[in-house]
Amino acid sequence: MKGGFTRRDMLGRLGLGGTAVGMGMLAGRGFADEATDGDPERAGFAKNIKSVPPTTQDGPSAFIEGGKVMQPARELPVFHTADVVVVGGGAAGFSAAVAAARTGAKVALVERYGSLGGLFTDGMVLIVIGTGTRENGEFKLVTRGLCEEFLKRLEKMGDGAIVCRDPKVYQPTVDPEAAKVLMDDMVQEAKIDMFFHTWGVDVIQSGNAVQGVVFESKEGRKAILAKVVVDATGDGDIYQMAGAGYQQISHAIGSVYRLGNYDRIDRSKMPKDSKLNMGSLEPLKSTRWFNNLGPKGNGLDVRDLSRVEMMHRKSAWNYVQKLRKTPGCEEVFLLQTASQLGVRATRLLDGAARIDKKGAVSGKTFEDVVAFSGDDSLKHPAFAIPYGALLPKTVDNVVAAGRCISCAPDLIDRARLIPVCMVTGHAAGVAAALAAKAGVRPRDVPAAEIQKTLREQGAYLG
Repeated sequence: MKGGFTRRDMLGRLGLGGTAVGMGMLAGRGFADEATDGDPERAGFAKNIKSVPPTTQDGPSAFIEGGKVMQPARELPVFHTADVVVVGGGAAGFSAAVAAARTGAKVALVERYGSLGGLFTDGMVLIVIGTGTRENGEFKLVTRGLCEEFLKRLEKMGDGAIVCRDPKVYQPTVDPEAAKVLMDDMVQEAKIDMFFHTWGVDVIQSGNAVQGVVFESKEGRKAILAKVVVDATGDGDIYQMAGAGYQQISHAIGSVYRLGNYDRIDRSKMPKDSKLNMGSLEPLKSTRWFNNLGPKGNGLDVRDLSRVEMMHRKSAWNYVQKLRKTPGCEEVFLLQTASQLGVRATRLLDGAARIDKKGAVSGKTFEDVVAFSGDDSLKHPAFAIPYGALLPKTVDNVVAAGRCISCAPDLIDRARLIPVCMVTGHAAGVAAALAAKAGVRPRDVPAAEIQKTLREQGAYLG
C-alpha cells in the first residue's frame, strides 16, 4: 500500500477491473506495492497469496417447473476465436492441431485433462502398433508424416523415452512422460492456443453449419468461434451434438497400470513353475506396464465407467500384492494406475465413406485417400483411409479424426490404434486448415489439394 491507493483501485478507476484484464495484470505485475494476504510466519508461501477479482460470475440457475428441470437462456461469453478449433488432445487431436497450424491456420486446441496424448499417455497405452506392413518379407512403415516425426523426435530425447522390441519391425513402446513433454513442445512450436482443463459440451450451429464450440471449465461455460471444428473426442461428441448420424457400439473397457522395481526382481528365487504375468516392455528398465482387456461396457454410460474404474483399480492393487508375496518379487510395487480409462470405442461416424475389414484386407483403394494404416499383426496389407471417412454426411464444418471416424465395427480394433489416430488427425488438420483458408465447407475442399499438402508434410498415401 502507498497512500491507501492500490493497483486494484487504479484498475477500477480506469474501467479495467474486469476479470480478463484484471487477471492478466495481476499475473504479469505481481502487485509489488501491496501487502500479501498470506500468513507472514510462512513467508515462503505468504508472498504468493493475494486477493484477486473473481474469475467467474454466477448466472441464472436451473429450476424445477412442472416436475421438469429447466435451464434458462443466457448469453455465453466468447472466450476465443480461431480458424480451426480441435476438441480433444489425444493422439488424433494433437496431430490435427499441429497439422492445421503448419498449414497456416490459427488453431485452438481444447483438452479436458491437463496433458496431451489421451489414451496414449494418460491412459498409458504405450505401444505404438499398426505402423506398417510386410512387403516382400520386409517391414514397410506407412504411418509417416507427423506420426513418424513424433517417434523420431522421441528417439532424440535419450534413453528412457522410447524402445523397440524388434529392430526389424518399427512398433516401439514409449515412456508417457516423455511423450507428454514432446507433444507440449510441438504444440508450442506451432503457436497453437492450448486450453487444458476444458471440456467441449456443445456446438454453436446455424442449420447444418457448425460455427464453433461451447466448453465448460473452472471459468464456467464459454464459447470458441471457429470456421472449422475437428472432432477428436474419441467418442464423436461434437458431431453427435451437431446432429450427425452414427453407429454406437459397446466394447471392452480396459485400464493400464505400471509396475515399479521390475529390475529388482530376483528370478533365482522365483518358483520355477511360475506363470505370473510380469508385464510388457518399457523404455525404463525399472518399470513394466500391464494392459487389462476389461469387461464389455458402454463407454458413454457414467455408471458403467464408474463401476469399471473402481474394479480395475482394485484388480491392479490385488495383483501387485500377489506379486509381492512371490519369492524374488518382494520389492516390486504398484507404481501408477492410468488416469484415463481405456474406452476402446463408442460412436462410429456415419460418414460420406466408410471403411471395413473386407475392404482393408483386400487392399481397397480410394481416389480421396488421405491416410494409411498398418496392421499390428503384420498378416494383412496396409489399408487406405478415404477423406470421406472423416466427413459427416450432413453436418458441415466438422471433420472427424481418431477412433470415431466412419468405420465398421469389424475394423475398429485396427482403426483405433495410436498411429492410425495420428495419421487421421494429420489428414483432418490439413483439411480443416485448407477449408478455413478458402472459406469453404470441408467437403468442398478438393481431395487433390489435401493430398498435395499431406505429401509435402511427409505423409504416405500409397
